[in-house]
Amino acid sequence: MGFEFLGRVRKTSVITGLVIFLVAVTYWDLATGVGWMLGCIWSLVNIYFIGLLVRTVWSQRQKNRLRVALIFLVKVPVLYAIGFLLLSSHWLPTIALLAGFMWPLLVVTMKILGRAVLRLDRQRVIGSSAKPLQKGIRE
Repeated sequence: MGFEFLGRVRKTSVITGLVIFLVAVTYWDLATGVGWMLGCIWSLVNIYFIGLLVRTVWSQRQKNRLRVALIFLVKVPVLYAIGFLLLSSHWLPTIALLAGFMWPLLVVTMKILGRAVLRLDRQRVIGSSAKPLQKGIRE
């Protein structure tokens, strides 16, 4: 799993998040749906910055400490201040915000479990130039 995994998580989270937003607006109220969607957006931006930070720190190119510091300084104070303001607002239901915050993390978990159950990573290793598995060894 590379960084393209985060792109697939983003896409799945946005599509399913929009469907759940429509369900929340239909069966509850607009504030619940907006809280859900803002929580999802906040979590997706957080995951994006984490991926950007990891890519920048572990890139093969020259290490750019200024860029790492800038990403960290934008992510931590700004993003978490926005999260605090969202949670402390009284017109958005806290449970909807927290469910939205957790949704992309649940998507990550489900995608990893799906890959493990379907053994997609194992097939990629066997098809590559890696050393083949020995016969008779149980997995």
